[in-house]
Amino acid sequence: MNNINVEITVVGEYSTYEQLYAEAEKLPKTIRLQWIKALKIVKKNLNNEKIYFLSSAAFSGTTMGYLFVTDTKSILAEIRPFGKIRPHEIKYSDYSEIDHDILKALGMTASLIEFKKSGFLRSKKIRITHIPLNEFENIFKFIKRHYS
Repeated sequence: MNNINVEITVVGEYSTYEQLYAEAEKLPKTIRLQWIKALKIVKKNLNNEKIYFLSSAAFSGTTMGYLFVTDTKSILAEIRPFGKIRPHEIKYSDYSEIDHDILKALGMTASLIEFKKSGFLRSKKIRITHIPLNEFENIFKFIKRHYS
């Protein structure tokens, strides 16, 4: 897995795309380039929405990335090998159930938010994992409140 370190934090109630982009200038070059690339990729998914939480996370436990949480959706900018970034948009209204868990195994702890959608033959599950524990509870409560 890539090592993602979120050095930009959302201070106050929310941030906008422009505010997060302006903060990039304060970062070291390598992180700044990756951050700007991730922001440009998710810009079309944000549609001038307010960003309430920004965290590192993984999509289904595979590849790390940046998690942007708005009041209607979560967007994970997944950092793939060779610097490629792939956005995953999870609209809360598309899912019928949301749940969370904290998994502990082999001395490691992993957080998990799971979205479920009923399908014709089987249900579809999407998971966001590895959200830092100090932010996990607040992020889940926010998503749960806006999901209902």
